[in-house]
Amino acid sequence: MKKTAVSEYGFINAKLRSRISRILTDELIRELSGSEDIEAAVQVLASHGFEKAANIWNSTGDIQSLEFELFSNHIKNYRTVMKNTEGSLRHFVNVLTMRPEIENIKTSVRLWYGNSIRQRPISYRSAYIYKDRIYEKIDWNALINAAGYDDIRKIFSNTVYKTVFDNHSIIDKNDRLFELENALDKLYYGLIFEESKQLAKADRNIVDQIISTEIDLQNIGWLIRYRHFYNMDSAALSKVMIPGGFGLNLEKMTVTAGEMPSDISPVDFLKKSYPELSALSISDKHHFSSQAILLEQLLDEARKRRFTRMLAGYPFSIGIILVYLFMSESEFRYISSVLNGKNYKIPQSRIEELQ
Repeated sequence: MKKTAVSEYGFINAKLRSRISRILTDELIRELSGSEDIEAAVQVLASHGFEKAANIWNSTGDIQSLEFELFSNHIKNYRTVMKNTEGSLRHFVNVLTMRPEIENIKTSVRLWYGNSIRQRPISYRSAYIYKDRIYEKIDWNALINAAGYDDIRKIFSNTVYKTVFDNHSIIDKNDRLFELENALDKLYYGLIFEESKQLAKADRNIVDQIISTEIDLQNIGWLIRYRHFYNMDSAALSKVMIPGGFGLNLEKMTVTAGEMPSDISPVDFLKKSYPELSALSISDKHHFSSQAILLEQLLDEARKRRFTRMLAGYPFSIGIILVYLFMSESEFRYISSVLNGKNYKIPQSRIEELQ
């Protein structure tokens, strides 16, 4: 008998809703950002359900051990969802685990690059790479300690990442890591859209809505930084942008002579899809950094409002899973950013810029 939406999502919906209410609460954000130092920040974590992470810090005083525990906990959230789903839905959630795995790949390749190309010691960092299987079977130790890039290609030869590593190379001190990382992100989002075709139509529409917003958030961050800080022209920018977002029309970015007019703000590309940005203008370069942060915060707020509407609507859909996993990631990134800032005594305003 064909499963109904209620039977497929009933149990996982109830389970995840109670968890979502505890993820990255306003109270946690306020207390964590307001903590005086790393010790106080860790105590805040302990009072918000991260007792194991706090115990690790208390016993080691090691920020990397603390981050490793937080990342491991983030992976466990994916495992929780997978254990409570089956069939095509479980397969789709499994594909979603590529997201944290790609971040693990990026970190590992950066370590290899630092060791092999820059001749920097990495042993103190390699111990903090997550080495259990996430999505693909990857030999993480072999990746970090690869003799050369050809060996890295072999490591990924039987994985979904094969084409990315075959089509890119890192062979000298001209840092081309960004191109590789950009290609990994594009692979992930492309596969998500492709795999969502196996879901029911209602779920596909939700996937499109949430993933497209995620793509806009990532694209606008790159557009702001590379357009204004690195003077990248529109032709180069269009190669960086990830296809599939709501607000950035890549064709409009390539105008006469392949240049974006200097009086056009990145915000202009987003206002149609995000009306809440209509009053925002990024033009004063003297205050550009703070305005760029404001733009990203507004986009993040737009995402949260969409999440809220989704949670308040029909409950038996893939929306509850996507909201849970993306909020889990936001929480992990936020906590890691604040903890590092407190540990290295970075001013709070600078911590916000780095998030």
